[in-house]
Amino acid sequence: MKKLSTLFLFLTTIGVISTSCSNDDSSTVNNASIVGKWEFSQYGIGPVGKEIFTDRTNITECGKDYMEFLSDGTYKIVLFKKDNGKCVTMEDDGKYTKNGSILSLKKGNIENLEPANSEIILLNKSSLKIRITSQIEKETVSEISIFKKI
Repeated sequence: MKKLSTLFLFLTTIGVISTSCSNDDSSTVNNASIVGKWEFSQYGIGPVGKEIFTDRTNITECGKDYMEFLSDGTYKIVLFKKDNGKCVTMEDDGKYTKNGSILSLKKGNIENLEPANSEIILLNKSSLKIRITSQIEKETVSEISIFKKI
């Protein structure tokens, strides 16, 4: 009986230590800054929890696609491609708000467009992972974008 009590105490102690030392992703999301340049890394789509991911790195020598969040509440997306042997840059911009784990983007050139809301799944000093969910027929579909800070 004493061995069983000792084992139970040991397992309880390990559980408490593990819980108290674990990362709390929600507090990381709520307190971390999104300001900076973020390189597109991966993209996933599918039913929630069953997304299929592909690498989202730009393979041209023109530059790396990125999204930048500025401290004044604006963002810009910069994409590079090669067209007829010439490097072409495509840009989009707008305003953003971050409220806890909700990221809202509003395109700058469309006046009456409602902001696109996404859920921040992970945000720390090196990684950003956001999810947009939508209903397609009877299934909830998840789109996840993963970025690395540059």
